[in-house]
Amino acid sequence: MLFLSDHLFAQVNVKAKKLPDNVSSASYREYAPSLNADGTVLIFQANRKEGFNWGIYETTTQDGGETWSDPVGIDSINNYTKTNDLIGGPMISYDGNTLFFFANLDEGLGSEDIYYSKRIGKEWSAPINIGEPINSKEHESFPSISADGTHLYFQRFDTTLVEGGSNCFEIYVSKKQSNGEWGEPEALPAPINIGCEKAPRILSDGRTLIFSSIRAGGKGDYDLWMSKLGFNGEWSEPVNMHFVNTPGPDTFASISASGETLYYLNSQELDPKVLKKFPDETGQEDIFTIEITEEFKQYKNKTIQGQIKDLNSESPVQASFFVRDRSTTEYLFDMAVADDGKYALVLTEGVDYEILATKEGYSTFIFQEDLSSLSEYKREIKDINLFNHALLNLEIFDADLMQKIKGNITVYDQETNLLLDSIAVTYNTTSKSYQLELPIGKKYEVKVNKENFIDQSFHFDLSTMILYQKFEKSVDLMPKKIEMEFNVSDASTEEGILAKITLINTDTDERIEVDAEVGEDGKYKIEVRDGANYSIEVRSPRGYSFFSSKLKADNKKEFKVSLTELKPNSKLPLKDILFESNSADIIESSFKELKRLVKLMKDNPNIVVELAAHTDDLGSDKYNIRLSENRAKSVAMYVMEFGIPKNRLVPKGYGETQPTVVNDTDENRAKNRRVELMVLEINN
Repeated sequence: MLFLSDHLFAQVNVKAKKLPDNVSSASYREYAPSLNADGTVLIFQANRKEGFNWGIYETTTQDGGETWSDPVGIDSINNYTKTNDLIGGPMISYDGNTLFFFANLDEGLGSEDIYYSKRIGKEWSAPINIGEPINSKEHESFPSISADGTHLYFQRFDTTLVEGGSNCFEIYVSKKQSNGEWGEPEALPAPINIGCEKAPRILSDGRTLIFSSIRAGGKGDYDLWMSKLGFNGEWSEPVNMHFVNTPGPDTFASISASGETLYYLNSQELDPKVLKKFPDETGQEDIFTIEITEEFKQYKNKTIQGQIKDLNSESPVQASFFVRDRSTTEYLFDMAVADDGKYALVLTEGVDYEILATKEGYSTFIFQEDLSSLSEYKREIKDINLFNHALLNLEIFDADLMQKIKGNITVYDQETNLLLDSIAVTYNTTSKSYQLELPIGKKYEVKVNKENFIDQSFHFDLSTMILYQKFEKSVDLMPKKIEMEFNVSDASTEEGILAKITLINTDTDERIEVDAEVGEDGKYKIEVRDGANYSIEVRSPRGYSFFSSKLKADNKKEFKVSLTELKPNSKLPLKDILFESNSADIIESSFKELKRLVKLMKDNPNIVVELAAHTDDLGSDKYNIRLSENRAKSVAMYVMEFGIPKNRLVPKGYGETQPTVVNDTDENRAKNRRVELMVLEINN
């Protein structure tokens, strides 16, 4: 190569460099180099098979192309054919997931057909014929795929043209249709096809085409030429790549997405050792690299590479990319990802891109790349996580109290109305909320119910584009209510009297207060929660005892209350006054009723009362008298703590002497253990 580098390249100050001998070997012929997007994988054709037959080989670099690994044959392709079948013209897609090539196999449509293989992990699939309309009964070879996967360029044998006794080819392009099929190929117009053209290579920008041609302005044989596709859809006049062309055939160029280095094929004089072994050989093809001068560089690109994974399992997701122009919303291209989730996107300057990564049953990931002012090649590693379940955080509220409550949650398929009992529903005791794990891709109906509340439901659509995994939803359940009538009357005359009624929901602490003036003839209509437990307190403004009880709101619609007029010798049982066993110490649960007693004494400051304590018949008479006296004193002491004078309280213990029922059962004995209030006098 001395005569090339010393003379032809000196004028542009660039120098060609042959690939290392382990790749571009003097013992073999290399053809058709092809690079992936980041230039780390090189696929080429070589006669390294048994009997020096052609096959396809792969080599990799980790140092920017200074050194390359020993080439490895792609056995799934090379061993698929007969030993002497022609395989060649490989082109690895820029994302590294598809390998295009041509071969003359028995199963083909013509003399040579275009095939492809898909990358499966570290292996390649068996060859797949790309079929019609790209392949025909003629010769199709040397495919080149655009970085976005939408245009396939190739050469087809032109039976009408012969140059110097050799057959000529034309360059064709097929465009991928909206249904994913390849369209009818079209020959590129002039100034591309004008005579003998071959070996097209569309660069990563999708607009720069390098091809070999014999035409005016060249150096005699096939030269490398470059043309760019304008935004008006027309190809520019091809420019001779003079810095690399020689008087001999110059073909099969490849450039990585960075656009800095050209890989190409050049024929050299045979190594004497090879000529001695193969005296019939007339030339030797090797792969060279050369730095591209500025005038021949493609449009600037940005390469984005990475892997798409499941967010939870971290397993690869075979998703697809959908790319459009953000400023115009115009669809640009879509591209499938390999089964191991690895991808490489090559985006060209001048466009503000919106990129969507999607897969059925998974979320969608959207990102933007504004390359409208890109001034240099850029490369980014971007791993993408998709998820196949949305997490719905559901809070259930009591619509009246706006307090969080528990409920029952069931999920249905909205379209089939089938119960989806496999949906995971968990309850968080800290946040008092539910989390539903819902697979993406369906429309759901979520039903929420709770006893004594009105059922609620809502629709949750996960069949459209899902960008976020976590959702928040709150549901207000309205309690079912019933109307109850409270009849408050004088215990002696049974005539209705005015009273203030207080109901406290013991389940929720909800408080309902009805003023005395609301009632008519002692009748009060109050709306309460169906099934709820209430404590009731009824007291007349003045001159009557109070009433306390418990109530469960259900089918009972009427509640009668009799209040005793406060006059000498009238008695009022105090409910739920409890003491520690064999003790005068009052249990805390008794304080509510004792506070009612305090209020009665304050509302009626002119009364003097006896606090009478009673026991059952267990224990001696003497012991029970002493115990009841101490308990009566404990009640008096508690009431006096709230400012009730001592002279208005007369504590007295009666022991077991005044039972209300016979002490013959535990239930009856409980009734006899009591504290009563009796009015002793009323002072005017």
